[in-house]
Amino acid sequence: MKVSMIVATLALAGFSFAANTSMPDNIAVYAAAQSNGSISVGNKLAYTKSFDVTVVKLFGDDVDLSKLCLKAYSPDNKMFRLDTVDEELTTGILKEGKSVKGIAMFASENAAVLDAAVVKITDDCK
Repeated sequence: MKVSMIVATLALAGFSFAANTSMPDNIAVYAAAQSNGSISVGNKLAYTKSFDVTVVKLFGDDVDLSKLCLKAYSPDNKMFRLDTVDEELTTGILKEGKSVKGIAMFASENAAVLDAAVVKITDDCK
């Protein structure tokens, strides 16, 4: 299974482009949609989308996960910021060939977050 994950990653890398240099090219993010939800407080409403996420360090130097963040994107390239995340995905040092797993939830007042389909890792955490 590890070999097929690496082959799939390399195949996807062939289709990618370097539009944003803040996306590390030596870290793979595997995300499977888990659930859609909502939060309401009084008249305020937010929509949520959760993913099971695995982050894998493919090659190169160790990476400090506290300096990176996850963002979700819809097919029309709308970006959604992380709301809640398992600590394993945001702390510690990730070494070559190692992985961490956890749940990441993205929330927005915009219902388009329910269409989010891709989770990326970046050092642009603004």
